[in-house]
Amino acid sequence: MINKKKAPNMRALDPNLIRVINTIYDDINSIIDSVNTQVKENRKEYLGKVGDIRVLKDSTSDTYKIQARTEDGWASANLSLEEGS
Repeated sequence: MINKKKAPNMRALDPNLIRVINTIYDDINSIIDSVNTQVKENRKEYLGKVGDIRVLKDSTSDTYKIQARTEDGWASANLSLEEGS
């Protein structure tokens, strides 16, 4: 899991530059949220936004899928575990 990033202390900088840097960090954290999701089952409460990526574990078949959020819903591809992992 990727941890969210925090902008360094920038008190001595120009306020406009601080605002720009904080916006960049907000965008980075938004990307982290979009690709940092693992769910068990096909949970409806996490609808996501177009472009989000998640890993899904199906407990009924004990299999994994990688899913990407599209305009039409979640698109899936099956994953297989490698031996020894």
